[in-house]
Amino acid sequence: MTSSSNTSQFRLTLLRISKVLTKENVQDLAFLCEDISPARREQITNARELFAALQSNDLLSERKVNVLIDWLDELRLSEASKLLKEYRARYQDAASVERCPDHEDQTMQNFCLSCVSKICPNCLHSAHNPKTKCEVIKLSEISDQVSKHHQNLIQEIQAAETISLSAKNFWKEKKDALGKTRQDARATINKDFFLRLENAEKLKRDLTQEVDRKEVSDQKQLLEDIHEIQILDIELERLAKLKKKKTETSSHDLQEIIEGMKKIKSLRNQLDQQYENLKVKPVDLLYRKLPNDGAFCSITDSTLIGSVHLGRAQLLHTFNERKTSGGVLLICVDPRDTSTEYWRHLEKIDNHDDPVVMSNLVMYYDSGYHPLFAVGNTVFIVHPHRNGALYDSVISVSSLVINEVPEGSWITSVTAHRLSRSPHDAFIISTSCDHSIREYNVSGSALRVIDTRDFVRSNDIYRVAYYRNLFAIIGRTLDDVILIDADGTFKQCGTLRLPSTMSGMLPINIIWTGAQWLVLYISEGVEKEWKVVHYKETGEFVKVYDEGTSSNETDVPVCATRCGNTGCLTLANTNVRTFQY
Repeated sequence: MTSSSNTSQFRLTLLRISKVLTKENVQDLAFLCEDISPARREQITNARELFAALQSNDLLSERKVNVLIDWLDELRLSEASKLLKEYRARYQDAASVERCPDHEDQTMQNFCLSCVSKICPNCLHSAHNPKTKCEVIKLSEISDQVSKHHQNLIQEIQAAETISLSAKNFWKEKKDALGKTRQDARATINKDFFLRLENAEKLKRDLTQEVDRKEVSDQKQLLEDIHEIQILDIELERLAKLKKKKTETSSHDLQEIIEGMKKIKSLRNQLDQQYENLKVKPVDLLYRKLPNDGAFCSITDSTLIGSVHLGRAQLLHTFNERKTSGGVLLICVDPRDTSTEYWRHLEKIDNHDDPVVMSNLVMYYDSGYHPLFAVGNTVFIVHPHRNGALYDSVISVSSLVINEVPEGSWITSVTAHRLSRSPHDAFIISTSCDHSIREYNVSGSALRVIDTRDFVRSNDIYRVAYYRNLFAIIGRTLDDVILIDADGTFKQCGTLRLPSTMSGMLPINIIWTGAQWLVLYISEGVEKEWKVVHYKETGEFVKVYDEGTSSNETDVPVCATRCGNTGCLTLANTNVRTFQY
Protein backbone atom coordinates (compact mmCIF):
# COMPACT_ATOMS: atom_id res chain seq x y z
CA MET A 1 0.00 0.00 0.00
CA THR A 2 1.26 3.49 -0.83
CA SER A 3 1.76 5.82 2.17
CA SER A 4 -0.06 9.20 2.45
CA SER A 5 3.23 11.05 2.24
CA ASN A 6 3.97 9.46 -1.10
CA THR A 7 0.50 10.41 -2.34
CA SER A 8 1.02 14.03 -1.27
CA GLN A 9 4.34 14.17 -3.07
CA PHE A 10 2.63 12.75 -6.14
CA ARG A 11 -0.07 15.43 -6.06
CA LEU A 12 2.50 18.17 -5.41
CA THR A 13 4.48 16.97 -8.39
CA LEU A 14 1.37 17.08 -10.62
CA LEU A 15 0.65 20.62 -9.33
CA ARG A 16 4.18 21.73 -10.28
CA ILE A 17 3.82 20.13 -13.72
CA SER A 18 0.46 21.88 -14.32
CA LYS A 19 2.15 25.23 -13.75
CA VAL A 20 4.68 24.66 -16.55
CA LEU A 21 2.18 23.32 -19.10
CA THR A 22 0.35 25.67 -21.41
CA LYS A 23 -3.18 25.13 -22.70
CA GLU A 24 -1.76 23.98 -26.03
CA ASN A 25 0.56 21.53 -24.26
CA VAL A 26 -2.45 20.07 -22.41
CA GLN A 27 -4.49 19.70 -25.60
CA ASP A 28 -1.49 18.01 -27.37
CA LEU A 29 -1.13 15.53 -24.48
CA ALA A 30 -4.88 14.79 -24.55
CA PHE A 31 -4.64 14.14 -28.29
CA LEU A 32 -1.89 11.53 -27.73
CA CYS A 33 -4.16 9.52 -25.42
CA GLU A 34 -6.34 7.34 -27.62
CA ASP A 35 -8.27 6.08 -24.56
CA ILE A 36 -9.84 9.57 -24.10
CA SER A 37 -12.86 10.01 -26.36
CA PRO A 38 -12.81 12.89 -28.87
CA ALA A 39 -15.75 14.58 -27.08
CA ARG A 40 -13.92 14.47 -23.77
CA ARG A 41 -10.76 15.86 -25.37
CA GLU A 42 -12.66 19.01 -26.43
CA GLN A 43 -13.62 19.59 -22.81
CA ILE A 44 -10.05 19.37 -21.46
CA THR A 45 -8.65 22.91 -21.17
CA ASN A 46 -6.16 22.65 -18.27
CA ALA A 47 -3.71 20.19 -16.74
CA ARG A 48 -5.96 19.19 -13.86
CA GLU A 49 -8.68 18.01 -16.25
CA LEU A 50 -6.03 16.10 -18.23
CA PHE A 51 -4.65 14.38 -15.12
CA ALA A 52 -8.19 13.45 -13.99
CA ALA A 53 -8.95 11.93 -17.43
CA LEU A 54 -5.71 9.93 -17.38
CA GLN A 55 -6.38 8.66 -13.84
CA SER A 56 -9.95 7.63 -14.78
CA ASN A 57 -8.48 5.51 -17.61
CA ASP A 58 -5.87 4.00 -15.22
CA LEU A 59 -3.02 5.62 -17.15
CA LEU A 60 -1.72 7.77 -14.31
CA SER A 61 -1.25 7.15 -10.59
CA GLU A 62 1.41 7.44 -7.94
CA ARG A 63 2.76 4.07 -9.24
CA LYS A 64 2.11 4.69 -12.95
CA VAL A 65 3.96 7.67 -14.35
CA ASN A 66 5.89 6.12 -17.24
CA VAL A 67 3.17 6.74 -19.87
CA LEU A 68 2.96 10.43 -19.08
CA ILE A 69 6.76 10.69 -19.01
CA ASP A 70 6.95 9.15 -22.52
CA TRP A 71 4.39 11.63 -23.87
CA LEU A 72 6.19 14.60 -22.28
CA ASP A 73 9.49 13.45 -23.81
CA GLU A 74 7.81 12.95 -27.19
CA LEU A 75 6.49 16.56 -27.11
CA ARG A 76 9.87 17.73 -25.81
CA LEU A 77 8.34 19.18 -22.66
CA SER A 78 11.57 18.60 -20.79
CA GLU A 79 10.81 20.68 -17.67
CA ALA A 80 7.60 18.82 -16.91
CA SER A 81 9.25 15.48 -17.77
CA LYS A 82 12.13 16.26 -15.40
CA LEU A 83 9.76 16.96 -12.49
CA LEU A 84 7.95 13.62 -13.02
CA LYS A 85 11.21 11.65 -13.42
CA GLU A 86 12.54 13.14 -10.18
CA TYR A 87 9.39 11.97 -8.41
CA ARG A 88 9.82 8.49 -9.87
CA ALA A 89 13.45 8.29 -8.87
CA ARG A 90 12.91 9.57 -5.36
CA TYR A 91 9.61 8.14 -4.19
CA GLN A 92 8.40 5.41 -6.54
CA ASP A 93 11.62 3.35 -6.70
CA ALA A 94 11.97 3.52 -2.90
CA ALA A 95 8.39 2.33 -2.46
CA SER A 96 9.03 -0.65 -4.75
CA VAL A 97 11.82 -2.09 -2.57
CA GLU A 98 10.72 -5.58 -1.46
CA ARG A 99 11.23 -6.77 2.11
CA CYS A 100 12.11 -10.34 3.10
CA PRO A 101 9.07 -12.12 4.68
CA ASP A 102 11.39 -14.09 7.00
CA HIS A 103 13.70 -11.19 7.90
CA GLU A 104 11.62 -7.97 7.86
CA ASP A 105 14.61 -5.75 8.44
CA GLN A 106 16.29 -7.05 5.29
CA THR A 107 15.56 -6.25 1.65
CA MET A 108 15.62 -8.71 -1.24
CA GLN A 109 19.06 -8.24 -2.76
CA ASN A 110 19.76 -11.70 -4.25
CA PHE A 111 18.06 -14.33 -6.41
CA CYS A 112 18.44 -18.13 -5.97
CA LEU A 113 18.55 -19.80 -9.37
CA SER A 114 18.18 -23.27 -7.84
CA CYS A 115 15.04 -22.41 -5.82
CA VAL A 116 13.83 -19.72 -8.28
CA SER A 117 13.12 -17.14 -5.55
CA LYS A 118 14.32 -13.77 -4.24
CA ILE A 119 16.30 -13.88 -0.99
CA CYS A 120 17.90 -11.46 1.46
CA PRO A 121 21.49 -11.59 2.81
CA ASN A 122 20.33 -13.51 5.89
CA CYS A 123 18.69 -16.16 3.66
CA LEU A 124 21.94 -16.42 1.71
CA HIS A 125 23.77 -17.55 4.84
CA SER A 126 21.03 -19.81 6.19
CA ALA A 127 18.68 -21.68 3.84
CA HIS A 128 20.60 -20.96 0.64
CA ASN A 129 24.24 -21.46 1.65
CA PRO A 130 26.81 -23.45 -0.40
CA LYS A 131 26.06 -26.59 1.61
CA THR A 132 22.59 -26.71 0.05
CA LYS A 133 24.28 -26.44 -3.39
CA CYS A 134 22.13 -23.41 -4.26
CA GLU A 135 23.30 -21.12 -7.05
CA VAL A 136 22.75 -17.46 -6.01
CA ILE A 137 23.22 -14.22 -7.95
CA LYS A 138 22.53 -10.53 -7.16
CA LEU A 139 19.25 -9.04 -8.32
CA SER A 140 21.25 -6.52 -10.33
CA GLU A 141 22.72 -9.43 -12.31
CA ILE A 142 19.35 -10.83 -13.35
CA SER A 143 19.30 -8.85 -16.55
CA ASP A 144 22.72 -10.25 -17.45
CA GLN A 145 21.51 -13.76 -16.62
CA VAL A 146 18.37 -13.26 -18.68
CA SER A 147 20.49 -12.04 -21.57
CA LYS A 148 22.85 -14.99 -21.17
CA HIS A 149 20.04 -17.56 -20.99
CA HIS A 150 18.27 -15.82 -23.84
CA GLN A 151 21.41 -16.17 -25.93
CA ASN A 152 21.71 -19.81 -24.89
CA LEU A 153 18.07 -20.33 -25.80
CA ILE A 154 18.68 -18.83 -29.21
CA GLN A 155 21.66 -21.13 -29.71
CA GLU A 156 19.63 -24.17 -28.56
CA ILE A 157 16.83 -23.20 -30.95
CA GLN A 158 19.33 -22.81 -33.80
CA ALA A 159 20.92 -26.18 -32.94
CA ALA A 160 17.48 -27.83 -32.77
CA GLU A 161 16.55 -26.29 -36.11
CA THR A 162 19.81 -27.61 -37.58
CA ILE A 163 19.13 -31.09 -36.18
CA SER A 164 15.56 -30.96 -37.44
CA LEU A 165 16.77 -29.97 -40.89
CA SER A 166 19.41 -32.72 -40.84
CA ALA A 167 16.78 -35.25 -39.74
CA LYS A 168 14.48 -34.17 -42.55
CA ASN A 169 17.32 -34.44 -45.07
CA PHE A 170 18.32 -37.86 -43.68
CA TRP A 171 14.68 -38.98 -43.79
CA LYS A 172 14.46 -37.90 -47.42
CA GLU A 173 17.75 -39.65 -48.25
CA LYS A 174 16.55 -42.80 -46.47
CA LYS A 175 13.23 -42.63 -48.30
CA ASP A 176 15.01 -42.22 -51.64
CA ALA A 177 17.48 -45.01 -50.76
CA LEU A 178 14.68 -47.38 -49.77
CA GLY A 179 12.85 -46.57 -52.98
CA LYS A 180 15.99 -47.23 -55.01
CA THR A 181 16.63 -50.44 -53.07
CA ARG A 182 13.13 -51.70 -53.82
CA GLN A 183 13.53 -50.69 -57.44
CA ASP A 184 16.88 -52.48 -57.67
CA ALA A 185 15.39 -55.51 -55.91
CA ARG A 186 12.56 -55.68 -58.43
CA ALA A 187 15.03 -55.35 -61.28
CA THR A 188 17.21 -58.08 -59.77
CA ILE A 189 14.17 -60.31 -59.28
CA ASN A 190 13.16 -59.84 -62.90
CA LYS A 191 16.73 -60.45 -64.06
CA ASP A 192 17.06 -63.57 -61.91
CA PHE A 193 13.62 -64.75 -63.01
CA PHE A 194 14.46 -64.52 -66.70
CA LEU A 195 17.90 -66.02 -66.09
CA ARG A 196 16.41 -68.91 -64.15
CA LEU A 197 13.68 -69.23 -66.74
CA GLU A 198 16.33 -69.36 -69.45
CA ASN A 199 18.29 -71.95 -67.47
CA ALA A 200 15.12 -73.93 -66.85
CA GLU A 201 14.25 -73.84 -70.56
CA LYS A 202 17.78 -74.95 -71.45
CA LEU A 203 17.62 -77.66 -68.83
CA LYS A 204 14.24 -78.73 -70.18
CA ARG A 205 15.64 -78.89 -73.73
CA ASP A 206 18.70 -80.83 -72.62
CA LEU A 207 16.68 -83.29 -70.58
CA THR A 208 14.10 -83.67 -73.33
CA GLN A 209 16.85 -84.37 -75.86
CA GLU A 210 18.41 -86.84 -73.45
CA VAL A 211 15.06 -88.55 -72.95
CA ASP A 212 14.59 -88.64 -76.73
CA ARG A 213 18.04 -90.18 -77.14
CA LYS A 214 17.27 -92.59 -74.36
CA GLU A 215 14.00 -93.49 -76.05
CA VAL A 216 15.80 -94.28 -79.32
CA SER A 217 18.35 -96.34 -77.42
CA ASP A 218 15.61 -98.13 -75.48
CA GLN A 219 13.66 -98.87 -78.66
CA LYS A 220 16.80 -100.25 -80.28
CA GLN A 221 17.43 -102.41 -77.23
CA LEU A 222 13.79 -103.57 -77.21
CA LEU A 223 14.10 -104.54 -80.90
CA GLU A 224 17.24 -106.48 -80.12
CA ASP A 225 15.47 -108.17 -77.20
CA ILE A 226 12.43 -109.12 -79.27
CA HIS A 227 14.76 -110.35 -82.01
CA GLU A 228 16.38 -112.69 -79.47
CA ILE A 229 12.93 -113.91 -78.47
CA GLN A 230 12.00 -114.48 -82.13
CA ILE A 231 15.18 -116.47 -82.67
CA LEU A 232 14.27 -118.57 -79.65
CA ASP A 233 10.77 -119.15 -81.06
CA ILE A 234 12.20 -120.23 -84.42
CA GLU A 235 14.61 -122.61 -82.73
CA LEU A 236 11.84 -124.05 -80.61
CA GLU A 237 9.68 -124.55 -83.71
CA ARG A 238 12.51 -126.33 -85.49
CA LEU A 239 13.17 -128.60 -82.55
CA ALA A 240 9.48 -129.36 -82.30
CA LYS A 241 9.60 -130.71 -85.84
CA LEU A 242 12.52 -132.94 -84.89
CA LYS A 243 10.51 -134.25 -81.98
CA LYS A 244 7.85 -135.58 -84.37
CA LYS A 245 10.36 -137.76 -86.23
CA LYS A 246 10.92 -141.37 -85.35
CA THR A 247 13.31 -142.28 -82.64
CA GLU A 248 15.57 -143.93 -85.19
CA THR A 249 17.26 -140.81 -86.43
CA SER A 250 20.60 -140.19 -87.96
CA SER A 251 23.63 -138.86 -86.19
CA HIS A 252 23.08 -135.58 -88.01
CA ASP A 253 19.71 -135.18 -86.35
CA LEU A 254 21.26 -135.95 -82.94
CA GLN A 255 23.93 -133.34 -83.49
CA GLU A 256 21.29 -130.80 -84.55
CA ILE A 257 19.26 -131.47 -81.40
CA ILE A 258 22.28 -131.05 -79.13
CA GLU A 259 23.25 -127.77 -80.77
CA GLY A 260 19.64 -126.57 -80.52
CA MET A 261 19.55 -127.34 -76.81
CA LYS A 262 22.75 -125.37 -76.27
CA LYS A 263 21.35 -122.47 -78.22
CA ILE A 264 18.06 -122.56 -76.26
CA LYS A 265 20.00 -122.57 -72.99
CA SER A 266 22.06 -119.56 -74.10
CA LEU A 267 18.96 -117.67 -75.24
CA ARG A 268 17.19 -118.50 -71.97
CA ASN A 269 20.10 -117.07 -69.98
CA GLN A 270 19.96 -113.90 -72.03
CA LEU A 271 16.21 -113.60 -71.47
CA ASP A 272 16.65 -114.17 -67.74
CA GLN A 273 19.19 -111.33 -67.66
CA GLN A 274 16.77 -109.10 -69.63
CA TYR A 275 14.02 -109.93 -67.17
CA GLU A 276 16.21 -109.01 -64.21
CA ASN A 277 17.15 -105.73 -65.90
CA LEU A 278 13.48 -104.94 -66.50
CA LYS A 279 12.73 -105.43 -62.81
CA VAL A 280 15.30 -102.74 -61.79
CA LYS A 281 13.59 -99.34 -61.36
CA PRO A 282 15.25 -96.73 -63.64
CA VAL A 283 16.08 -94.13 -60.96
CA ASP A 284 19.15 -92.53 -62.53
CA LEU A 285 17.56 -90.64 -65.41
CA LEU A 286 17.26 -87.11 -63.99
CA TYR A 287 19.96 -86.79 -61.34
CA ARG A 288 23.22 -87.39 -63.08
CA LYS A 289 24.25 -84.26 -65.00
CA LEU A 290 22.48 -81.36 -63.32
CA PRO A 291 24.58 -78.35 -62.27
CA ASN A 292 25.31 -77.88 -58.56
CA ASP A 293 23.67 -74.43 -58.38
CA GLY A 294 20.72 -75.16 -56.16
CA ALA A 295 18.48 -76.54 -58.90
CA PHE A 296 20.01 -79.95 -58.25
CA CYS A 297 18.51 -80.29 -54.79
CA SER A 298 15.07 -78.98 -55.69
CA ILE A 299 14.67 -81.10 -58.82
CA THR A 300 15.72 -84.33 -57.15
CA ASP A 301 13.85 -83.49 -53.90
CA SER A 302 16.97 -84.36 -51.95
CA THR A 303 18.50 -82.80 -48.84
CA LEU A 304 22.15 -81.76 -48.51
CA ILE A 305 23.45 -83.29 -45.27
CA GLY A 306 26.96 -81.85 -45.37
CA SER A 307 30.42 -82.10 -46.91
CA VAL A 308 33.86 -83.45 -46.09
CA HIS A 309 37.30 -82.97 -47.66
CA LEU A 310 38.93 -85.95 -49.36
CA GLY A 311 41.95 -83.79 -50.09
CA ARG A 312 42.75 -80.26 -51.17
CA ALA A 313 41.21 -80.80 -54.61
CA GLN A 314 38.20 -82.96 -53.70
CA LEU A 315 35.10 -82.31 -51.61
CA LEU A 316 32.45 -84.96 -51.00
CA HIS A 317 28.80 -83.81 -50.70
CA THR A 318 26.31 -86.13 -48.98
CA PHE A 319 22.62 -86.00 -49.99
CA ASN A 320 19.59 -87.72 -48.54
CA GLU A 321 17.84 -89.17 -51.62
CA ARG A 322 15.96 -91.95 -49.89
CA LYS A 323 12.56 -90.63 -51.05
CA THR A 324 13.51 -90.42 -54.72
CA SER A 325 16.30 -92.92 -55.27
CA GLY A 326 16.12 -95.09 -52.18
CA GLY A 327 19.50 -94.19 -50.73
CA VAL A 328 22.22 -91.73 -49.79
CA LEU A 329 23.91 -90.02 -52.73
CA LEU A 330 27.62 -89.10 -52.60
CA ILE A 331 28.90 -86.53 -55.13
CA CYS A 332 32.61 -85.69 -55.34
CA VAL A 333 33.39 -82.19 -56.68
CA ASP A 334 36.25 -79.72 -56.89
CA PRO A 335 35.83 -77.23 -53.96
CA ARG A 336 37.35 -74.48 -56.10
CA ASP A 337 34.72 -75.05 -58.83
CA THR A 338 31.72 -77.07 -57.66
CA SER A 339 30.50 -77.46 -61.25
CA THR A 340 33.46 -79.81 -61.78
CA GLU A 341 32.18 -83.24 -60.77
CA TYR A 342 34.58 -86.17 -60.39
CA TRP A 343 32.15 -88.98 -59.61
CA ARG A 344 29.00 -89.94 -57.72
CA HIS A 345 27.80 -92.98 -55.85
CA LEU A 346 24.31 -93.95 -54.69
CA GLU A 347 24.26 -96.17 -51.61
CA LYS A 348 20.92 -97.97 -51.19
CA ILE A 349 19.50 -97.59 -47.67
CA ASP A 350 16.54 -99.61 -46.36
CA ASN A 351 15.94 -97.26 -43.42
CA HIS A 352 13.86 -94.36 -44.78
CA ASP A 353 12.67 -92.87 -41.46
CA ASP A 354 15.64 -92.06 -39.24
CA PRO A 355 17.80 -88.98 -39.93
CA VAL A 356 21.02 -89.11 -41.95
CA VAL A 357 24.06 -87.61 -40.18
CA MET A 358 27.68 -87.41 -41.33
CA SER A 359 31.16 -86.63 -40.08
CA ASN A 360 32.71 -83.38 -41.32
CA LEU A 361 36.18 -84.97 -41.00
CA VAL A 362 37.37 -88.17 -42.69
CA MET A 363 39.17 -91.07 -41.00
CA TYR A 364 42.69 -91.82 -42.21
CA TYR A 365 43.70 -95.47 -42.10
CA ASP A 366 44.72 -98.22 -44.51
CA SER A 367 46.67 -95.54 -46.51
CA GLY A 368 43.54 -93.64 -47.46
CA TYR A 369 40.75 -91.28 -46.43
CA HIS A 370 37.38 -92.76 -45.45
CA PRO A 371 34.23 -90.59 -45.08
CA LEU A 372 31.53 -91.59 -42.57
CA PHE A 373 27.77 -91.22 -42.36
CA ALA A 374 25.12 -92.86 -40.18
CA VAL A 375 21.44 -93.75 -40.45
CA GLY A 376 19.43 -95.13 -37.54
CA ASN A 377 21.68 -97.55 -35.62
CA THR A 378 24.15 -98.11 -38.49
CA VAL A 379 27.42 -96.39 -39.34
CA PHE A 380 28.48 -96.49 -43.00
CA ILE A 381 32.19 -96.28 -43.92
CA VAL A 382 32.98 -95.22 -47.50
CA HIS A 383 36.03 -96.83 -49.14
CA PRO A 384 36.98 -94.70 -52.17
CA HIS A 385 39.39 -95.83 -54.89
CA ARG A 386 42.59 -93.80 -55.22
CA ASN A 387 43.99 -93.15 -58.67
CA GLY A 388 47.18 -91.11 -58.41
CA ALA A 389 46.51 -87.91 -56.51
CA LEU A 390 42.70 -88.20 -56.75
CA TYR A 391 39.92 -90.58 -55.72
CA ASP A 392 38.03 -91.55 -58.87
CA SER A 393 35.28 -93.86 -57.57
CA VAL A 394 33.91 -95.84 -54.62
CA ILE A 395 35.19 -99.38 -54.16
CA SER A 396 32.59 -100.23 -51.52
CA VAL A 397 30.64 -98.95 -48.55
CA SER A 398 30.78 -101.08 -45.41
CA SER A 399 28.11 -100.91 -42.71
CA LEU A 400 28.57 -101.33 -38.98
CA VAL A 401 25.49 -101.91 -36.81
CA ILE A 402 25.83 -100.38 -33.33
CA ASN A 403 23.91 -102.73 -31.05
CA GLU A 404 24.06 -100.27 -28.13
CA VAL A 405 21.54 -98.03 -29.96
CA PRO A 406 18.12 -99.21 -28.66
CA GLU A 407 15.17 -99.85 -30.93
CA GLY A 408 13.24 -96.64 -31.55
CA SER A 409 16.38 -94.54 -31.12
CA TRP A 410 18.98 -93.39 -33.64
CA ILE A 411 22.46 -91.97 -34.02
CA THR A 412 22.37 -88.16 -33.74
CA SER A 413 25.99 -87.50 -34.67
CA VAL A 414 29.01 -89.41 -35.97
CA THR A 415 32.48 -87.91 -35.82
CA ALA A 416 35.94 -88.98 -36.96
CA HIS A 417 39.21 -87.47 -35.81
CA ARG A 418 42.21 -86.77 -38.00
CA LEU A 419 45.01 -84.84 -36.38
CA SER A 420 47.67 -85.90 -38.90
CA ARG A 421 48.34 -88.63 -41.43
CA SER A 422 48.93 -91.10 -38.60
CA PRO A 423 46.37 -93.96 -38.87
CA HIS A 424 43.36 -93.37 -36.66
CA ASP A 425 40.45 -95.72 -37.33
CA ALA A 426 38.26 -94.67 -34.36
CA PHE A 427 35.07 -92.65 -34.42
CA ILE A 428 32.51 -91.51 -31.86
CA ILE A 429 28.72 -91.39 -31.94
CA SER A 430 25.93 -89.91 -29.86
CA THR A 431 22.37 -91.20 -29.74
CA SER A 432 18.90 -89.82 -29.11
CA CYS A 433 18.29 -92.08 -26.09
CA ASP A 434 20.88 -90.97 -23.52
CA HIS A 435 23.56 -88.44 -22.55
CA SER A 436 26.49 -90.67 -23.47
CA ILE A 437 28.93 -90.47 -26.36
CA ARG A 438 30.60 -93.74 -27.41
CA GLU A 439 33.85 -94.46 -29.23
CA TYR A 440 34.34 -97.44 -31.61
CA ASN A 441 36.88 -98.58 -34.19
CA VAL A 442 36.12 -99.73 -37.73
CA SER A 443 35.92 -103.37 -36.61
CA GLY A 444 33.03 -102.49 -34.27
CA SER A 445 34.91 -102.81 -31.00
CA ALA A 446 33.67 -100.45 -28.29
CA LEU A 447 36.60 -98.39 -26.97
CA ARG A 448 35.02 -96.17 -24.30
CA VAL A 449 31.82 -94.50 -23.09
CA ILE A 450 31.75 -90.86 -21.93
CA ASP A 451 28.77 -89.86 -19.75
CA THR A 452 27.83 -86.18 -20.23
CA ARG A 453 24.63 -86.01 -18.16
CA ASP A 454 26.21 -83.77 -15.51
CA PHE A 455 27.34 -81.22 -18.10
CA VAL A 456 24.94 -81.31 -21.08
CA ARG A 457 21.31 -80.63 -20.22
CA SER A 458 19.96 -82.03 -23.49
CA ASN A 459 20.21 -85.77 -24.16
CA ASP A 460 19.97 -85.02 -27.88
CA ILE A 461 23.58 -84.17 -28.69
CA TYR A 462 23.78 -82.40 -32.05
CA ARG A 463 27.49 -82.29 -32.88
CA VAL A 464 30.73 -83.51 -31.29
CA ALA A 465 34.39 -82.79 -32.04
CA TYR A 466 37.26 -84.29 -30.10
CA TYR A 467 41.00 -84.41 -29.65
CA ARG A 468 42.28 -87.34 -27.61
CA ASN A 469 40.59 -86.86 -24.22
CA LEU A 470 39.11 -83.42 -24.93
CA PHE A 471 35.52 -83.34 -26.25
CA ALA A 472 33.52 -80.33 -27.52
CA ILE A 473 29.78 -80.98 -27.46
CA ILE A 474 26.86 -79.09 -29.03
CA GLY A 475 23.40 -79.87 -27.64
CA ARG A 476 20.25 -79.03 -29.58
CA THR A 477 18.99 -76.68 -26.86
CA LEU A 478 22.37 -75.16 -25.92
CA ASP A 479 23.66 -71.72 -26.90
CA ASP A 480 27.23 -72.62 -25.94
CA VAL A 481 29.66 -75.44 -26.70
CA ILE A 482 30.62 -77.51 -23.66
CA LEU A 483 34.22 -78.75 -23.25
CA ILE A 484 34.66 -82.03 -21.36
CA ASP A 485 37.92 -83.64 -20.24
CA ALA A 486 37.57 -87.47 -20.25
CA ASP A 487 41.03 -88.38 -18.96
CA GLY A 488 40.04 -91.09 -16.48
CA THR A 489 37.30 -88.98 -14.89
CA PHE A 490 34.75 -86.77 -16.64
CA LYS A 491 34.79 -83.05 -15.87
CA GLN A 492 33.85 -79.85 -17.63
CA CYS A 493 36.97 -77.88 -18.48
CA GLY A 494 35.59 -74.90 -20.33
CA THR A 495 32.86 -73.38 -22.48
CA LEU A 496 33.05 -71.97 -25.99
CA ARG A 497 30.88 -68.88 -25.62
CA LEU A 498 30.23 -65.94 -27.92
CA PRO A 499 30.87 -62.40 -26.63
CA SER A 500 27.72 -60.62 -25.42
CA THR A 501 27.79 -58.38 -28.52
CA MET A 502 27.25 -61.48 -30.69
CA SER A 503 24.49 -63.08 -28.63
CA GLY A 504 21.42 -64.62 -30.27
CA MET A 505 23.31 -67.14 -32.44
CA LEU A 506 23.35 -70.93 -32.09
CA PRO A 507 26.32 -73.26 -32.77
CA ILE A 508 25.62 -75.88 -35.47
CA ASN A 509 29.05 -77.23 -36.43
CA ILE A 510 32.51 -77.55 -34.85
CA ILE A 511 35.99 -78.67 -35.93
CA TRP A 512 39.25 -79.30 -34.09
CA THR A 513 42.08 -78.15 -36.38
CA GLY A 514 44.97 -79.55 -34.37
CA ALA A 515 45.58 -76.27 -32.53
CA GLN A 516 42.22 -74.53 -32.21
CA TRP A 517 38.44 -74.93 -32.28
CA LEU A 518 36.40 -73.56 -35.18
CA VAL A 519 32.68 -73.17 -34.48
CA LEU A 520 29.99 -72.28 -37.05
CA TYR A 521 27.19 -70.13 -35.54
CA ILE A 522 23.89 -69.22 -37.22
CA SER A 523 21.17 -66.87 -35.97
CA GLU A 524 17.48 -67.70 -35.92
CA GLY A 525 14.78 -65.81 -37.84
CA VAL A 526 14.25 -64.90 -41.49
CA GLU A 527 17.47 -62.88 -41.84
CA LYS A 528 20.18 -65.46 -41.20
CA GLU A 529 23.49 -64.21 -39.81
CA TRP A 530 26.40 -66.65 -39.52
CA LYS A 531 29.95 -66.55 -38.20
CA VAL A 532 32.95 -68.90 -38.08
CA VAL A 533 34.61 -68.25 -34.71
CA HIS A 534 38.11 -69.20 -33.54
CA TYR A 535 38.66 -70.38 -29.94
CA LYS A 536 41.77 -71.49 -28.12
CA GLU A 537 42.07 -75.09 -26.94
CA THR A 538 40.96 -74.03 -23.45
CA GLY A 539 37.90 -72.18 -24.77
CA GLU A 540 38.94 -68.49 -24.91
CA PHE A 541 37.37 -66.49 -27.72
CA VAL A 542 39.97 -65.26 -30.24
CA LYS A 543 38.32 -63.79 -33.35
CA VAL A 544 35.86 -64.26 -36.21
CA TYR A 545 37.39 -65.82 -39.36
CA ASP A 546 34.42 -65.55 -41.74
CA GLU A 547 30.88 -64.18 -41.54
CA GLY A 548 27.87 -63.25 -43.61
CA THR A 549 24.14 -62.51 -43.70
CA SER A 550 21.40 -63.77 -46.02
CA SER A 551 17.61 -63.86 -46.15
CA ASN A 552 17.81 -66.71 -48.68
CA GLU A 553 17.87 -70.11 -46.96
CA THR A 554 19.91 -71.60 -49.82
CA ASP A 555 22.75 -69.09 -49.23
CA VAL A 556 23.28 -70.17 -45.61
CA PRO A 557 26.04 -72.62 -44.53
CA VAL A 558 24.96 -76.09 -43.40
CA CYS A 559 28.41 -77.56 -42.74
CA ALA A 560 32.01 -76.60 -41.97
CA THR A 561 34.99 -78.78 -42.88
CA ARG A 562 38.72 -78.30 -43.36
CA CYS A 563 41.83 -79.42 -45.18
CA GLY A 564 45.22 -78.22 -43.95
CA ASN A 565 44.88 -74.52 -43.10
CA THR A 566 41.88 -74.03 -45.38
CA GLY A 567 38.35 -74.08 -44.02
CA CYS A 568 35.30 -74.73 -46.20
CA LEU A 569 31.69 -73.75 -45.67
CA THR A 570 29.15 -75.66 -47.77
CA LEU A 571 25.98 -73.65 -48.42
CA ALA A 572 22.55 -75.23 -48.77
CA ASN A 573 22.74 -74.72 -52.55
CA THR A 574 26.05 -76.72 -52.61
CA ASN A 575 28.16 -73.62 -53.30
CA VAL A 576 31.38 -73.51 -51.26
CA ARG A 577 33.07 -70.63 -49.38
CA THR A 578 36.69 -71.00 -48.30
CA PHE A 579 38.67 -69.14 -45.65
CA GLN A 580 42.20 -69.40 -44.23
CA TYR A 581 42.97 -69.89 -40.55
